Amino acid sequence: MWFHVLCVLLSLALVENSQLKIHIPRSSSGNYPRLRLNQQFPSLNEFTICSWIKPHSIQREFSTFISYATLRSDNEFAVCLSNKTGTVSVGVNIATEYTEIRCPNIEWTVGEWYHLCVSWFNTNGHLQVYRDGYRCYIYNFNKTIATGDRIYGKGVFIVGQDQDAFDGKYEADQAWIGDIADINMWDEVLTEKQMIEAGKCEGKRKKGNIISGLTSSMTALGISISETELCQI
Repeated sequence: MWFHVLCVLLSLALVENSQLKIHIPRSSSGNYPRLRLNQQFPSLNEFTICSWIKPHSIQREFSTFISYATLRSDNEFAVCLSNKTGTVSVGVNIATEYTEIRCPNIEWTVGEWYHLCVSWFNTNGHLQVYRDGYRCYIYNFNKTIATGDRIYGKGVFIVGQDQDAFDGKYEADQAWIGDIADINMWDEVLTEKQMIEAGKCEGKRKKGNIISGLTSSMTALGISISETELCQI
C-alpha cells in the first residue's frame, strides 16, 4: 500500500529488514522530489556505496540518484547514469573530479532493477563500479580519480537530485526518475565478494555503517514509499 510523504521525517529505525523502495516522480520547475539524509555526514578517505535502482526514464543528460555537496563543492560526491552521448554509462564525481565508466555488453532498460556498487580509495585513487555483480571498466582495468584527496564531511546528502549548489539549484533534466531501494554506504572499500553479495537476496548482505537502507534517518520531499518486489519469493 502506497503512502505519500511530503516534507516529513521518515521514522524507519525499527525496520530491521526493510523491503521498502522510494519512487521519485519526474521533476518540474519548482518541484524537485528527493530524499535527504538527516544525520551528519563524515569525512571519508575511502567508501563503498551500493543500491538497487530502477529507472523509469533515462534522461538525455544525467539521471542522478546520489548527490553529496559541501561548502567546498556542490559535486563533492555524486553518482548518475549519463546519457550525453546516447550510450548510457555510470558517471561518478569524487572530490571535484568526474569520470564516466561503461559497463560493456550490458544494456540499461527502463523498468528493470539493477544493483550498482561504487567504491573508491584515496591513497591510489582506485575507483571500482559493479553492476549486477559484474565489474565495469573504462579503457583499461584500473581507473583512478581524486588520488590523495578526500571527501569532506558535514555536507548535504541527497537521493534523487543533482545539487548545483549547497542543498539547492536542482535541475529537472539532471534528476532521477524511477525507484531506488536498499541504499547502503560504508566508510571502507568492500571486497569484490562483499559487493557481489550485497546484490544477492540470499547472500550475506553487510549493512552500511554510514547509510543503512531506509532505516537511516531521512527527510522525504515529494516522493512515495512502498513495499518492493525485490527479494520476495
